[in-house]
Amino acid sequence: MKPKVLVILGPTSTGKTTLAIKLAKEFNGEIINADAFQVYKELNIGVNKPTTKEQKEVKFHLLNEVSIKDKWDIKEFQDKAYKCIEMIINNNHLPIICGGSSMYVDSLIKNYDLSKSPKRTNDYDHLNVNELYNMLSKYNKELADKNIGNHKRLSRALEIVGNTKYKSHLTRPSEYDYKIILSSVEDRKKLYDKINSKVDEMMKEGWIDEVKSLININDLSSLNAFKAIGYSQIYDFVTGKSKLNLDLIKQKSRRYAKRQITWNKNHYSNYILFNQNNYNNVVEEIAKWIK
Repeated sequence: MKPKVLVILGPTSTGKTTLAIKLAKEFNGEIINADAFQVYKELNIGVNKPTTKEQKEVKFHLLNEVSIKDKWDIKEFQDKAYKCIEMIINNNHLPIICGGSSMYVDSLIKNYDLSKSPKRTNDYDHLNVNELYNMLSKYNKELADKNIGNHKRLSRALEIVGNTKYKSHLTRPSEYDYKIILSSVEDRKKLYDKINSKVDEMMKEGWIDEVKSLININDLSSLNAFKAIGYSQIYDFVTGKSKLNLDLIKQKSRRYAKRQITWNKNHYSNYILFNQNNYNNVVEEIAKWIK
């Protein structure tokens, strides 16, 4: 029998962290962060990182793992996440993967073989960033948006996703029995309202001051960490390059949620739906699965 691993997916602002903490307490679990930006020590408010209080309630892994100046990518995540899973299982606890970075989570569920990345071909170097972005969007919109404006990353991503031989070896049989919980807000308007309110709340909590505390880092705007939604807009504001446009940040957040919903719909069909009001039913389903 394969060891069991619980996965909590869903768009931003649907209470994934709160649900993960409750289930960790319920089933003696430990949480592995699968958010590509909560991994950075210096980013807190704008990435909606679990609060200090929440981090003390249960054991978290891969939170505050690296500095924004350090290397971090899907391969780093996968390697460390697998080590965390093994450690948690060896402690007779339940690993709970929780986060909104879809490809990170998928790399575990489908056991991506990331060791066979194709060699550089330079096939896309003659294209400009807009052409690269449009091409990559046809394969993977989320990946394209994550690397928007970065010629090197966009061309490299195209080499990988466009390589048929590589894609044919991309996934492998998993060593774990994954159970997916999909957190949702069925009313799309209600979800968007929650996202808008969350942005306002993060501003009140001191998001601008958080960015100001980082501006002494050289070439801050080029760091991968600053691709997190809102950070580049606030950085441009505090450095006097542009006015602060909160509506744009809210719009980007809503579009991100829409992409997350589409990804989950297209990639997973077997899951437990958490609709904010059926916690007891979710617990019952997990209990049956664990037995």
